[in-house]
Amino acid sequence: WNADTGATSHMTPHRHWVHHYTPYRVPIKLADHTVVYSAGVGTVVFNPVM
Repeated sequence: WNADTGATSHMTPHRHWVHHYTPYRVPIKLADHTVVYSAGVGTVVFNPVM
């Protein structure tokens, strides 16, 4: 997963990465103008591997 540090929000298909998950449905407009909906919000904690 590449994190864009200038982005307001991020998406992941890996629900098990998300801590403090809260269901939250919001429309998201993609670059091709299609609309998808969020499933929820929460916190993802990264553990860098070097």
